[in-house]
Amino acid sequence: MAPELDTAQGAKMRRGAGAARGRASWCPAVALLWLAAVPGWPRASGVLSRRHWPVPYKRFDSRPKPDPYCQAKYTFCPTGSPIPVMEGDDDIEVFRLQAPVWEFKYGDLLGHLKIMHDAIGFRSTLTGKNYTMEWYELFQLGNCTFPHLRPEMDAPFWCNQGAACFFEGIDDVHWKENGTLVKVATISDLTQVQHPLRSLL
Repeated sequence: MAPELDTAQGAKMRRGAGAARGRASWCPAVALLWLAAVPGWPRASGVLSRRHWPVPYKRFDSRPKPDPYCQAKYTFCPTGSPIPVMEGDDDIEVFRLQAPVWEFKYGDLLGHLKIMHDAIGFRSTLTGKNYTMEWYELFQLGNCTFPHLRPEMDAPFWCNQGAACFFEGIDDVHWKENGTLVKVATISDLTQVQHPLRSLL
């Protein structure tokens, strides 16, 4: 049987425990108050804030000229082809294409983390030809994924411009091996289709 503590000592320990609980309950409240107050300090002190959040989306009328620092090792969209004109009586099958990012190097590893690359596939039932449309990086995946630390810049720098590539054929093995190749829709009577996709076809 455990020995009884002195009444005064026990009371002191209980007060100490209660104070600790009180301090613990105040900690989140103080932290939230601090987070709410900090953004207002520069304005309250008359100092203009140099950061605005969220950063407004910047739109461009044309593709920005890439930084000369970014150099492509491989040609972008080497087998690209014009989007063909589809006949009005053609039925276009649409496919969802998905495979893990970095599949060429790590197989399906990133697929377990749901880090995927997507594309759209089309098949003309009139001609039997397949087409793929995907968006990918201009300066290779490594440059797009990881930033560069440049001595003349304070912030990390990405070579992350991308573009759409349209080409004939669907690489069935690539999409099926570790990912997805599944038909999701059929577009029929193209003369009546009122959809932005019609302009692509």
